[in-house]
Amino acid sequence: MEPVYKYYKSAWKSFYKIWFVMLLILVLACLASFYDPLKPYLKWIWIITAIIEVCLFLCMAIRRKTMQLILRDNPDKPEDQEVAFVMYNPLKPFSSDFNKSVEIGLSEIKHIEVGQTMMQTILGIGDLIVTSAGTGGEEIVAKNIPHPQAVRDEIQIHARRYKKPNPTVIVEQAQQ
Repeated sequence: MEPVYKYYKSAWKSFYKIWFVMLLILVLACLASFYDPLKPYLKWIWIITAIIEVCLFLCMAIRRKTMQLILRDNPDKPEDQEVAFVMYNPLKPFSSDFNKSVEIGLSEIKHIEVGQTMMQTILGIGDLIVTSAGTGGEEIVAKNIPHPQAVRDEIQIHARRYKKPNPTVIVEQAQQ
């Protein structure tokens, strides 16, 4: 069987709030350029608008690059049968929260849930929440993944290959 390594990142359209703010700033700059007393400051309004737009776009790009959900399924290597979530927080470079990494073995996955707001449903994005058998809480929360149901189904297909049989079911089947 062929090894599978898939990488998922936040979708560009998941930053719809920032896109809206960028559009709003651009519209406000256009309206300000028509206001007559601001004519001497027109050049500075456009320079400030461009700087703000570039900064917002860079923030989006950095946030998208710093989060990654990875599906590793290599039947030949047991250490490569996992779902991993890696997230960097560039705002905390000297903190232990700078690099967050969580790995869950495919055989240990208990539940995968998809959470979507109304806007995320319209845009075709959503949050994946993965829990493992070893803990009671959520271990991986990957936000704004494109086509989350398809990603969940794919992870579940790979996880089924490594599920350990439930011992109580085996005992009940043997007693019958």
